[in-house]
Amino acid sequence: MAATLRLSADDVRVVRLALMYHLARPGAELDAATGQLAEHGLTEVDAALAEHDGASATLALTDAQLRKLLEAMLGCVNELRVFHLNGGAASMVRGFNEAARRLFPAMARDPEAALTVAESMLMLRRRLARSESAESGPSGTADQAKRSRWPFRH
Repeated sequence: MAATLRLSADDVRVVRLALMYHLARPGAELDAATGQLAEHGLTEVDAALAEHDGASATLALTDAQLRKLLEAMLGCVNELRVFHLNGGAASMVRGFNEAARRLFPAMARDPEAALTVAESMLMLRRRLARSESAESGPSGTADQAKRSRWPFRH
């Protein structure tokens, strides 16, 4: 089964940052079973989104691509939190700070802006995960609706 994502221009920037985070990690595009490059990884998703710079986009992803994207978004949220906590100091992920500041110029002026980007990414991830679970069948819980928007702000 495949998923179709409809992304606003802001969502495209958020997803591009998550893809940059994912693709900068060594071995991120390797198939765990074979050790070879994955047939349909996130590299092709990044290439498709690069064509939509500054515009909304519609993407068709395989289930494996969507799962990898959701995982990449969680990792990127964590990296954004670290960016904020370290006052914008260098990331361990090659090119992350530069990409984040290019996609979200407010982060260059104020590391606190990383929390706003992280919140947007987490909300988008939740929306995508809900749409994935809705396509695969009802399994949501009432607890999900009660969660706060962003647990890292006071």
